Amino acid sequence: MATTVAISANVLKTITEGQWSGTGLKGFLVGDVVGKLPRAVTAAWQSNLIDTNELREDVDQCLAHFPGGQQVVGVVVIPSNAKSIKSIQDKDQAGIDRELEEVLGAFDIWLDQFGLTEVLCLCLWQESEKFQSALFAISEDEINNVEITCDSKTKPNIRIRLKADIPLTISTEANTEEQLKAVLDQEQVKLQNQSGNFVFGFFNNSVLLHQSGAIVGSAAETWSSCKDVYKHFLEEEGSVAGGSSKKKGVSTSFQVPIAASMFRLATPDFSSTSSQYAPIIRHQTGTLKTTVVNLPLDVLVDVEESMPLKGLSGALASAVFCQIGAQFECLKVYTQKQELHTPEVFHFQLPYLDTPVTVVYPFGTSEEELEPERQILHRHLCLPTSLPVLRRGCANHFLQRTAPAGYLLNTHVGLPDPPIKSARTCLVQGFYSYHHYMQDRFNDDKWGCAYRSLQTICSWFKYQGYTSRDVPTHRDIQQALCDIGDKDPKFVGSRQWIGSFEVSFVLDHLLQVTSKFINVASGAELSTVGQQLMDHFSTQGTPIMIGGGVLAHTILGVSYSELSGDIAFLILDPHYTGGEDLRVIQEKGWCGWKDMNFWNQSAHYNLCLPQRPNTSV
Repeated sequence: MATTVAISANVLKTITEGQWSGTGLKGFLVGDVVGKLPRAVTAAWQSNLIDTNELREDVDQCLAHFPGGQQVVGVVVIPSNAKSIKSIQDKDQAGIDRELEEVLGAFDIWLDQFGLTEVLCLCLWQESEKFQSALFAISEDEINNVEITCDSKTKPNIRIRLKADIPLTISTEANTEEQLKAVLDQEQVKLQNQSGNFVFGFFNNSVLLHQSGAIVGSAAETWSSCKDVYKHFLEEEGSVAGGSSKKKGVSTSFQVPIAASMFRLATPDFSSTSSQYAPIIRHQTGTLKTTVVNLPLDVLVDVEESMPLKGLSGALASAVFCQIGAQFECLKVYTQKQELHTPEVFHFQLPYLDTPVTVVYPFGTSEEELEPERQILHRHLCLPTSLPVLRRGCANHFLQRTAPAGYLLNTHVGLPDPPIKSARTCLVQGFYSYHHYMQDRFNDDKWGCAYRSLQTICSWFKYQGYTSRDVPTHRDIQQALCDIGDKDPKFVGSRQWIGSFEVSFVLDHLLQVTSKFINVASGAELSTVGQQLMDHFSTQGTPIMIGGGVLAHTILGVSYSELSGDIAFLILDPHYTGGEDLRVIQEKGWCGWKDMNFWNQSAHYNLCLPQRPNTSV
């Protein structure tokens, strides 16, 4: 029986700030399992679970949005009355037993459905307009209180990203949506039934893993567990386990997923004792409408190093089975006038959860058309309804080191902690790309630093889903300032500097983003703005542009001690003129922590603090 279960402060806050209503069984807990015991809760999935006969369908719908390896580890219950709440608060075991038995019924149903020897139950109740919580572990014959440890979830040892294309030919006789959806149902069952015949390829298919756990490939002759796969992956990446990468520009804290591919066996395996049948050909004539679509599988699987290879093949096959179902559901839901929209898979790393979220959207639909679906997903995942965190522009950044155009992403990741004792640190939230001198084959050395800082800020708004606009070029920025009347037409194409106020004008004009300002008469006064910067990064989380009488920089975070008044600034320097080499950028201080000596003590500074727009999901 587990006595403690890890739920990070972020996840617990997300769950308790969710829009829960009513009483009874209200959703699932998703997390990690060791053996058949829950180890950690990484997310919650809100859903009204009324009929246990449909429990498997509800579980599959939930797990389709999480990496393979994540499991439903428990349920969320809202007690039915004040008496039940008091029993939980007073740790009255008899009262707790009565409430959970009434809500859940026979415990063995839940244990069997989840494949666990114990199931977690998180009870939520409102107190002073906030939800309070208590966690219990339910086994076949008892209910015990479980202590929540708020340590952040340990990152999975191994993350695999499997990508494959499955061509699909759909033929129908009648020109109706009903028949098209019926044929899609048949194709889904047929394809999922073949999931036992999948073979998985690693390292450019030099290693093949069969469903049975058998592995083929000269490099893999002695492999027995996922640890061996990961060790070979590190060697291929030019790394040594436990050490730092030897490749240029590799952040050791970045979790690179292992790439995998998938094949289907042309013929199934037959044992000598299995029945053999003659082939049957059915020839049917008629008029058919045929549509060819492609299922672009893109599956994440998180596994432990100790998992045997047979377990890995099973985890991959289960995740593929699950995503095939999600993609067919997308095809059926978005079928209109017999037109099929090809599914697209998007992965999101959200600050509110300790596991990625996967969503399948139909190709060719606008963000406005998808808003109702995003609202439903926000409710399921207990996400804030004021942040567009599940838009396409927010997806997949955590799986790559660079943006599609080659710019480095989140160059601060992997830096040492700031050198201030007893300080609180707040950083930029989400993803941005690093823009600096001489990029894009454009020479802006000595004059373009504020332009580059603005580009970094614009990338943040793009990657957080607030805009679909590309990052503006220098000419775009200059034209925007002319369009609003701030500059003369001759400004376009010039090499003139811009400052903090021009940055705010462009953000407002191009992205409808407003900004606040902090002005200090000298660099020495920047020591007094620590709390203001802390508030900004904890609430807005956007990069800050700082300029004035001197060169422009981007502030990505602040570390501030209220006790001593000591302060450090996380600076991204746009004056760098080299290539996209993360090691050089970090080691040479182009991105790093700076103390007060970094600033010109006698120059004035203007800080432009962009604000998140008020928007829907």
